[in-house]
Amino acid sequence: MRSVTKVYIGMVSLLGLSAGFWSAWQYFFRNTQPWTSAQLVDFVILILLCMLCCCLPLYIREDCTVDMSFISILAITILKGPAAAVTISFLTAPLVVITTLDGKRSQHVFNTDPVKTLFNTANLNLSLFLAGLAYTALGGIPGKVVLPGALFPSLSFLLISIVINSVLMMTLFHLEHQMTFYPNIFLMFLQLLPSIFCSAPIGYFLAVLLTMHSGRYMALLFFLPLLLARFSFKLFLRSQQQQYEIVRTLTAAIEAKDPYTEGHSQRVGAYAVRIATKMKLSPARIRHLKTAAVFHDIGKIGIPDAILLKADSLTPEEQKAIQSHPEIGVNILCNIDIYEDITELILHHHERYDGLGYPDGTAGDELRLDTYILAAADTYDAITSNRPYRRGMSPTRARDILLEEAGKQFHPDVARAVAEMIDSGEMDKPIALENALSRV
Repeated sequence: MRSVTKVYIGMVSLLGLSAGFWSAWQYFFRNTQPWTSAQLVDFVILILLCMLCCCLPLYIREDCTVDMSFISILAITILKGPAAAVTISFLTAPLVVITTLDGKRSQHVFNTDPVKTLFNTANLNLSLFLAGLAYTALGGIPGKVVLPGALFPSLSFLLISIVINSVLMMTLFHLEHQMTFYPNIFLMFLQLLPSIFCSAPIGYFLAVLLTMHSGRYMALLFFLPLLLARFSFKLFLRSQQQQYEIVRTLTAAIEAKDPYTEGHSQRVGAYAVRIATKMKLSPARIRHLKTAAVFHDIGKIGIPDAILLKADSLTPEEQKAIQSHPEIGVNILCNIDIYEDITELILHHHERYDGLGYPDGTAGDELRLDTYILAAADTYDAITSNRPYRRGMSPTRARDILLEEAGKQFHPDVARAVAEMIDSGEMDKPIALENALSRV
């Protein structure tokens, strides 16, 4: 870890922990009157609700969850005020256990790097604390749940907390991995938007329930439909993940035959994501592009090993056999509905901008920009990787080839974008950084 990153983590941790302890002091000790039994019961109920929300995120996709903790945090803010929300979030952080989508692993304080736990806790404390100041400044009054008066302060609280959280996280990635703020900060914020839209109304309804007679018990019943929805989403996504793993295993089997292509699909996926991000494609298109990159060579499983692993020049018949792999790949994936959006990319990833590629000779703007990005990422990895018949070339040489073939083999805009990324060093970052936008 770089020295500047350590200093930054130390500063955020100090400020975040200070915000947590200050909020706890405000919540527990500012009121000189002793706590009643009813207040203690409310406190325990709110702790349990916050733990439940934190431990059971709603899965939208494998890589995207709705953090249900915002439901309880918003409800606590509306009912008890920002200091209570920060305090209860702070106290429950060490108690949270999150199970992965496949149910095989769990993440908790004892198997997570203490530095990561400290930073994440401090980040959340600081985000909620500053958002709480805005909530109060905008007229938010604890215990006032009547609309429309509670609407604007509550939504502002959510938006500001998510913006601050995203900025703090993106700053960490920028310092440690030299990630550019834009468009990464925008993509990170988009990933958190489901939490805003889903948690705002549910958090408000939960706050209203807790103000009613027997509301504590009604709040617990209120969560049963959410748990059922979460379970249904999880089953659906797990079935999708199993299909993905089956097809991914086929791709891994192809690469295992040839040590020179091991990891090729992963690298192409990482390069494609970087290029697509540079060219400002939407998050949905980037996800489809990454999946297509993983499976783009799956059709090679239908090519005989004698041809696929041949170190010498291929005969015209062998070349024709190799060139059939995109169509074979599409035939493998065509019966799986969730991959319908990527079959076009897989079929045409060897097409050229001038129409001299295969299998159809499609040219120019007849193909989507995504296809040309995948083709450039595939070619860049091929140029810079070792092969049986030659050693990998330098990124600088790859840059020259891309610019020389701009408008011929490659889409000119894509070629220029990749050349700029090579010049800036963006294409040379470790592949592991593609996962850096997930929570630290």
